[in-house]
Amino acid sequence: MPKATLILPSLNVGGYIEECLESVRCQSLEDIEILCIDAGSTDGTYEILREHAAADSRIRLIRSQVRSYGYQVNLGFSMARGEYVGIVETDDSIEPDMYETLCRVATEEGLDYAKGGFYTMATPCEGERYLLEHPLPDTGRLLSHTYYTDSPLSPDVYIWNGVYRREFLERNRIRLNESPGAAFQDCGLRYLTDMNLERGMFIDRLLYRYRRDNAASSTYDPRFARFNLQECRYIRARMDEQGMRDRARRAFMARESVMMALSPYMTYREHSRPDEAIRRDMEEMREMICRDREAGLLARREMHPDLYLEMRLFTENPEAYEAYAGIRAGINSSIYGDFVREMKEKEQIVLCCAGKAAKFALCLMRMNGLGNIACVCDNNSALWGGTYHGWEVVGLQEAVHRYPKAHYLVTNRACPEEILKQLKGYGIREKAMSAYTLPLQAFGSTNLFMRDMD
Repeated sequence: MPKATLILPSLNVGGYIEECLESVRCQSLEDIEILCIDAGSTDGTYEILREHAAADSRIRLIRSQVRSYGYQVNLGFSMARGEYVGIVETDDSIEPDMYETLCRVATEEGLDYAKGGFYTMATPCEGERYLLEHPLPDTGRLLSHTYYTDSPLSPDVYIWNGVYRREFLERNRIRLNESPGAAFQDCGLRYLTDMNLERGMFIDRLLYRYRRDNAASSTYDPRFARFNLQECRYIRARMDEQGMRDRARRAFMARESVMMALSPYMTYREHSRPDEAIRRDMEEMREMICRDREAGLLARREMHPDLYLEMRLFTENPEAYEAYAGIRAGINSSIYGDFVREMKEKEQIVLCCAGKAAKFALCLMRMNGLGNIACVCDNNSALWGGTYHGWEVVGLQEAVHRYPKAHYLVTNRACPEEILKQLKGYGIREKAMSAYTLPLQAFGSTNLFMRDMD
C-alpha cells in the first residue's frame, strides 16, 4: 500500500500540466501513486500525461468519460490504494515536501485530515511569478467538527490543500457531487469532511500553489449560482442520508448556504449584472434560506454581523438587497480597481521598498497589464544591483536621479512616513509620491479590472 494516492483530474490544461506533473513527481515522499484522470483533452494534455506515465511507474493514466470534475475525482477515490488521498488540480503546482509533511503530521497525530496554507499563484507574463501568502488560522490545534459548527464563517474552504485518510472517506461515504461541469464541485467534499471530522489539524506551512491567472478557471464561471445551488442540494441530501439532524450541523450548513449564495454573487456583481438564469437560481437559493430561517437555523448571535444583515435583506426585501449589492460590489471593486486605474495613468512608477507589500502591489499591477514600472528602490544597499521579481533594485537617491519624473509608490509598511520624507528631501513633489495602503489580501491582489479599464 502506498503512503498516499494523488488524484490529478485534467481537461485541456496543456499550458500548465507540465509544471503540475513535475511538482508532483519530484515530491520528497516517493511512496506515492499518481492517478492522472483525463476527461478527453484535445489540446495536447493527454500526450504530455502519456509521456510522463512512460517515464514514471508510479503514474496510472486513466481516460474518463466526459462528465464532470466530481466524476473524475470520485473515480480516483474508487481506484486509490494509498493510506492517504490528496487532490492536485492540474493548473496548480505544489511544494516539494507537501505530502511528506502532511502525511507525517497525519500519521503522528492520528488525523482524519491534515491541511496546510497555500500561495495564490499568478504568472501574468513570461518570466514573472508571484506567490502571495494565504496562511490558515489555528495551526497546530486538534480540530473536530465542532470547530466548524461553532464558527460564524468556515475558516477553510478548499479541498486541495490537504490529505485525507482514505478509511475516513470510505467509512463516511464521502464523495463529490457529479453534477455536469467542473465548477464548485469541491463544496460537497469539504463540507462533508468538516461535518464528519473527529481529528483534524491545520499546520503552519504554505504547501500548495493555487493558480489565479487561468482564464478558463471555474472561479470566473458566470454560472456560479447554478453550481452552488446544486451543491447545496447535494450536501443536504447527503446529510439526511447520514442522519445528521442535530441542530449544530444543520445550522452550520444553513450559514454556509448563505455564504455560498451571497459571496460569489457579490463578486459577480463587481463586473456584471445578473441575467434571467442567475435570477432564477438566486430565487431558489432565497427560498432555501427562508426555510432555514423559519426553522430557526440562522440566529443573529451565530452569524457574522455583515452576513446576517445581507441575509435579512436578501430574504425580506429582494429589491433592497439588489440595490445594496450594486453599491457594495462597486465599493469592493473600487478598493483595488481605483488604484489600478490611477497607476495606469502614470508615465513611470518606482516602487520604494523590496518587501512583501511591493510583491502584492506588483502582482496587482502586472495582472492588469500595467507596463509602466521602471524599477524598485530600497535603502538596503545589499539589494542594489540585484532584481526583485524581474525589476532592477537601486538605492532611493539613484532612482530619483534616473527617474526624476516618475511616481514613487512607497511599499514600506513599517515606516512609510520616513520614506516619503526622504523622497521629499531628494526633490520629489508631494503629488508625485504615495503610500501603498491596500490590504495584502491574496485574492484581491490577483483580481482583474481590465474590463473596467478598456
